[in-house]
Amino acid sequence: MNGFSLVPPWRQSLWAALAVAVMTACGGGGGGGGGDALEPTGQDPVAKLPGAVTPAPGGTATATACDSAPGRVLDVGPGQALATPSAAARVARAGDVVRIAAGDYRGDVATWTAAGLTICGRGGRARLYADGQSAGGKAIWVVSGANTTIDSIDFFNAKVSDHNGAGIRAQHTSGDLRVVNSGFYDNQNGILSVAGPITITIEGSEFARSDTGTTAALGHNLYIGRIQRLTVRNSFFHEAVRGHNLKSRAQVSVVENSYFMDGPAGRSSYLTDFPDGGQVTLRGNLLHKGPLAENPTAVAFGAESMSVWPANTLELSHNTVVMTRSGGYFLRAPAATQSLRLTANAWAGTGSPALLTGGYALGNAVQTGNVSLQATQFPGASVLASPVFWPTAAALPALALVGVPDAAYTHDSPRPYARRAITGATRLAGALQSAP
Repeated sequence: MNGFSLVPPWRQSLWAALAVAVMTACGGGGGGGGGDALEPTGQDPVAKLPGAVTPAPGGTATATACDSAPGRVLDVGPGQALATPSAAARVARAGDVVRIAAGDYRGDVATWTAAGLTICGRGGRARLYADGQSAGGKAIWVVSGANTTIDSIDFFNAKVSDHNGAGIRAQHTSGDLRVVNSGFYDNQNGILSVAGPITITIEGSEFARSDTGTTAALGHNLYIGRIQRLTVRNSFFHEAVRGHNLKSRAQVSVVENSYFMDGPAGRSSYLTDFPDGGQVTLRGNLLHKGPLAENPTAVAFGAESMSVWPANTLELSHNTVVMTRSGGYFLRAPAATQSLRLTANAWAGTGSPALLTGGYALGNAVQTGNVSLQATQFPGASVLASPVFWPTAAALPALALVGVPDAAYTHDSPRPYARRAITGATRLAGALQSAP
C-alpha cells in the first residue's frame, strides 16, 4: 500500500511470533497468524474523516465505488453471462470491477482471490443469503486478495459447524479490505479476520444480531484479529447476542462517529472490546448498554492480554455512553494500561454505575471536560429503529464546555450513517453538538 515501509527488526520479530498462531475459538473466532510486517509512516492513529458517507440502509440505488474504479467490468445477475457472484469470483482478475445486480442471491458463496477488486451492488443492494452454504466452511465470502473494496452488499445468516461462520472471512495477507455501505445480519460473526500485517476499513455499514445459537461459543458483530490497523467510521452495530458488538485485537483501532446499541432487549457482552490492548481511539461515538445486557461493562480494554503490542493506550473523546442496565461500569482498563485519556465524554447511567474497573487507578487518567448524567436524561437512546442521543432540555446546560478540548473532533453523527461538520468556538460534552 502507498505510504507504508518495512518495520524495524523488533516488530518483525513480533509479527513472526504472531505467525505461529491460528484462528481459534476464543469467544467466537480467533486472531491468529502473522507475516512480514508493514507499518504506516508518519500517520496519525486518528485519520481525518473523509467526505460524507452515503447512508447504508434502504437498498436504494446510490453511487458506489464501482462508478469511479478503473478496470475490466464484470456484470453479474439474471440475464448476464455471469449469473451469480461465485461465477464472477472464479474468473475475476486483478483490478477487476464486479457489479452485482440488486436482488437476492441464495445459497451462493464465493472465495475472492484476485487483488485490487472493487465489488459493488448495482442499482441497489445485492443481498446474499447463506441458506446453509459456506465457502470453505468459513463464510458467505472469503476474501484473500489484497486491497479489495466491497460496497452495497448485504450478508445474511452465515452459519457453520464450528460456530465461526461469517458474512466475510477476511484472509488477505497484505493491503486493505474496505467495506462500505454494506450490511451483516444474523450471522454467527459479521466480519471475522485472520491476523497479520493488514488493515481493515469499515464505513457506513451495519452489523446486527450476530449469534452462534449456543452458549458454548460467542458470536460478534465484528471480530478483528491481530492485524495492523482497524478503522471504523459512520457505522451502526447493534444487538449482538451474548458476544460483543465490536471486538478488535488490532495494534491500532480507531472507531469514530458510530453507534453501538443493545436496545431494550439486546443481550450483548461488551459494546466494544479491545482484549489485547493496543492503541485505541474512540471518538464521537454513541453507545447504549441495555437492561438485559449480559456484561456490566460497556467498553473493555486489555481484558485478555497486555503483552501483544508494545503500546497500550486508550483514548475516549466526545463519546456519549448511556447505560439503562443498572449499575456496572462504563470502562474497563487494567493496571498495565500505559495511558488513559478521557476528554469531553458524557456518561449517563442507571443505578450509579462506576466509571472504571479492571485495576487502572482512576487518579492516573487524564480527564478534561467529562460530564456525568442520568440515563433518563437521554430518553431516546435505547430506540433501535430511530435512536436519539440528544439530552433533555434540563440536562443540556450541564454539557456546556469552554473552548474546543479536542481539535480533531470536527464532525458529529446525528443519526447512523450520517455526519455533519461542527462549527463554532465551543463544544458540548458528548457526541452530539446540536440537536439531530
